[in-house]
Order: sequence, then C-alpha cells, then structure tokens
Amino acid sequence: MSRVFILGAGFSKQAGMPLATELTSLLLDGVGLRDNEDLQAWLASFKKRLAAVEGGEATSGFVPNVEQLFDFAKFDEELWRMRQQLAPVGRKSGATPWSQAEDISAWLSYMEEDLAQVIGDAQQRASLEPIERFTSHLSSEDTVLTFNYDTLVECALSAQGKAWSHGLDDRGDGGVTVLKMHGSIDWIVLERRSEKELQNFVRLFSKKDNNVDEHGQKPSGEEEYDWELWRAKDIKTCSNVLSMHKGGLSNFPYFLGLAGLGRYKPLHKLPGTAPTWLAAFEALKEAREIYVIGFSMSPYDTMARFHFTSVIAEREKPLTKAMVIDPNASSFASTFSSVFRRQPIPIVSSAEDIEDWSTLLG
Repeated sequence: MSRVFILGAGFSKQAGMPLATELTSLLLDGVGLRDNEDLQAWLASFKKRLAAVEGGEATSGFVPNVEQLFDFAKFDEELWRMRQQLAPVGRKSGATPWSQAEDISAWLSYMEEDLAQVIGDAQQRASLEPIERFTSHLSSEDTVLTFNYDTLVECALSAQGKAWSHGLDDRGDGGVTVLKMHGSIDWIVLERRSEKELQNFVRLFSKKDNNVDEHGQKPSGEEEYDWELWRAKDIKTCSNVLSMHKGGLSNFPYFLGLAGLGRYKPLHKLPGTAPTWLAAFEALKEAREIYVIGFSMSPYDTMARFHFTSVIAEREKPLTKAMVIDPNASSFASTFSSVFRRQPIPIVSSAEDIEDWSTLLG
C-alpha cells in the first residue's frame, strides 16, 4: 500500500519546534535586532498596517508570523524605492527613501541568514519521541513530503534503524523517501567539486551537461550546473556548517540549502528541487492514501496548492483515503476540498482532543 504524508510546521510543533509566529521573535532575538531603534520604529508602523490588512488591530502583543513578515515587508520595501522618485536628492544623500528600503532589505537578510541556526538550536531542544511515534508507522513504500527545514523525521527514522533517502543521488537499497520540498538545515550548495574534498557530506544532486561532458563547452553562469547540492552526514557536521555560516567561511563559496521565506520562493536556485518536486507529483498521482499533517496550504504555500491540485486532478484512480490532521483543520477544510475536488472529499480530523493522533495512520 503506497501512502503519501504531507507535513507542515504543525507536525513539528508536537516535538517542541516553533511555529511561524514564534520564529519571528526568535529571529529578531537571534540577530540582535531588538535594540535597533530604526528597525523597531519601522516594525511598529509595519505591524499596525499589517494587522489592518488581516482585519484586526495591532496590539502590543501582535507578532506577525515569519512568512507574513517577509512577504509584506517586500511590498513595503518596494514602496520606499518608488518614493525615491519624489526625493529632492540622490539615493545616497543621507536618510532617503532609498536608504530606508535598503535598511529593510538588510534586516530581512540578517534574519534569513540566521534562520537555519535558529531552527537548528530549536531542534536540539526538541523531543524526538512524538516524531518516532509517527515514523514507527512508516514503511519503505511510503513517501513523506515535508515543507519543514528541520531534520526530525530523518533523525527519528535513523534512530529506529529504518532506511531512508531524499530520493536524489542518495538513493540506496530503498527505504522511506523523505522529500524536502523547501530544503533542509543540513543541506549546503557548493560549486562543483570532488567528493574527496567533502568526506563528511553526501552529494545529493549534480547536473550533467552533454555539452560539457562530450564537447568541453562550459556553460556561462548557469546556477543549476555550476552548483551542487550536498547533505551533512551527521549532526556534528551539520552544526559545524551552521556555525561556519554564521561566522563566515573562506575556504570555498557556499550557501545553505534553504528556499527562503515569503510567498515566492526561488526554488530554481536550489539544486535538486526539480527532481524533488517531480517525485512528489508522481507520488501524489500513484498513492492510495494521502495524509496531510500540520500543513494548511496557506497563501504562503500557493505553489504547493496550485501544483498539487493540478496533479491530483489528473489521477486515474480515486484515493481510498484522504485525511487532514490538525487542531484547526475545520478552518481550512474548504481549501482541501478544492485540492481534492475530483477525489473523495478528505476526512478532516481535528487532533485537538486526540492524545496520540498517529493511531489514525494504522
């Protein structure tokens, strides 16, 4: 029996990982922005306007979730850049509209750079026990689609002695396929190099180019060819990568394998996303059962909602079961009714009063 499990932030919350709103506070603390008066002044205005858009008021305790923050801040940044057209001086002449936009861009950049470290720190404090209750139900025919950057599922599978892979160049003798839809904190992207240089890493994706392999013609500036995706083999190596990234690394250019934050995530810049997403589509087409756990397909996951709906609509056979497991499942039931509209309407199950929702997977 083939099953697909779609996991969101609500899934990892049971282990003690932060939700999107909590991530905002952690990121502000992590990069020391709490004491930045300019940022706090902008943030106060921003939260007031954002709350109005969301149909409420900005109270002293209002904190936007991190996806909201990055999504709407980009539009605010753009307005400040537009205002430079009306400024009586040039962009670099002191406190101009353009400099305000540059500040917003820098603040977001600092927070995004610290994202992996904040998640990594939270994972060290997390409890693996509820995740292991979930992974104990998984078999080698199952596919997990996770939008989380943490590695809790992989750690739980390894702790239970179960084989797994990301469905990329790390495929071995089978096991559970864990597709990281937006990347992972233990992934890094490096310029092409020999595996001997990185003995503590596993190469996950490297594009072959026939012009290079057969004719020696090197493409110019093609990110998908010039860069490769690698995964740290163990927690220690992952921690070292995060520490090096925070402090700067001079040995060779690299960046962390995360798709970013906000509504639009430039996934094409992250090597390995094409086979990952296409494998997810294939799994959704062939699965007999689909479980959605802690993933609401919010506006910040529009890409998933758009493509998943299209793929499921193309299925030739109906699903035998479709289930949404989330304490707030009823509030977004209509979303999933549209996603599965040509299949039986999913059973929307609230896990709020269920001590161990993993029993629903039996």
